[in-house]
Amino acid sequence: MTKRVTGHLGRCQISRYPQGAPVRVSTTVRDTSGALVNAGTITLTVKLAQADGTLATTGTYASPVNDGTGLYHVDVPAADLTALGHYSYVWTSTGTGAGVSPPADFDVIDPFEVSVLPLQDAKDQLNIPQSSTGSDAEIQSYIATIESNLERATGGPLVNRVVTERSEMMSGQTVIPVRQRPLVSVTSIASASGSLIDISGGLDLDVNAGLIRRKLGLPFYGPSFTWLPVCYPTYVAGWGVSVPAAFNSFARVVVQHLWTSQRGPAALPMGGGEMVQVPGFGFLVPNMAAEMLSGSQNGVPFLSQAYI
Repeated sequence: MTKRVTGHLGRCQISRYPQGAPVRVSTTVRDTSGALVNAGTITLTVKLAQADGTLATTGTYASPVNDGTGLYHVDVPAADLTALGHYSYVWTSTGTGAGVSPPADFDVIDPFEVSVLPLQDAKDQLNIPQSSTGSDAEIQSYIATIESNLERATGGPLVNRVVTERSEMMSGQTVIPVRQRPLVSVTSIASASGSLIDISGGLDLDVNAGLIRRKLGLPFYGPSFTWLPVCYPTYVAGWGVSVPAAFNSFARVVVQHLWTSQRGPAALPMGGGEMVQVPGFGFLVPNMAAEMLSGSQNGVPFLSQAYI
């Protein structure tokens, strides 16, 4: 059973839960003096963020379990959390301890999502027993932050992923640039009309720069709307089917740095390593970690030289 604990009317670290698992949401109710009290009624409402920016209610739970004076929880069933995405929830109480909690959130993720640093490995790095789960949400948040920054710094997915995007042909419609690297293969290219461009004659791929060309430098001409440069390539980008060891080592050092920094100045180790800015990262990282990204794989440098 996965758990998430919040203070009523408070908030804690955003948690990430695998799809198919129930989520326990807990709260406390207090009166104006701060004493724990039972509410007259208390209801939990859960909503899922939609692609159009709205929120769709996935469940309303009016009979939470009363674990003691002022203590409540709801086990949100997996059947109400079938969609991947960002869920928000609010507790509403009436009577003694009446109030509405501030916004609180959790994410439901693909259980097969590839992680640059599995949670159990991160806890080993931090010398946290696997049986201790109180900091799991915080650690997973750090890992997700490291992954998103790594993707920006390296220019694309950390493992192979299928990408479809809008692009525009260049140089007389002989070159199609894509945003994600390394470029592994091209599945198809649709013209502005939606019709597929014939690429059966073979392609010349610049893996590092993310450029697609036809053999012999011939132009890309679709079956219709040939004068329009807009196209929609579907391709595979990434560093292979497993996370490169350098990325895992980098993540271990950075998660240790992020974890150490939240313990307070008195707990920081003396004589810490130099902090540097890695291009593409939004925060400073230890120099030792940055040096791990100086390598390459199959001749392709890990760090991208352009950030889009």
